Amino acid sequence: MADVVTVASFVEPLEAEMAKLRLESAGIEVFLSGENARIMEPGLGPLELQVSSEDEEDARAILADPGAAEGAGETGPAGAQGN
Repeated sequence: MADVVTVASFVEPLEAEMAKLRLESAGIEVFLSGENARIMEPGLGPLELQVSSEDEEDARAILADPGAAEGAGETGPAGAQGN
């Protein structure tokens, strides 16, 4: 089994969840370290987004691409207008 590496840290739970969903939608298995602790004690520390070392390069590339999250939403509405 491959090692687990942290590819990003977040203070805001919403940002962490959005990043997690981006990676999961790309087929990358993700673990959000600190998620359960934050429920019990808000502000307990950063949330760490962790992936297999085999997926590290792809995960970092996806998170570094600001257009990846925007591109999916722009295609549908623009094509739907068509007038």
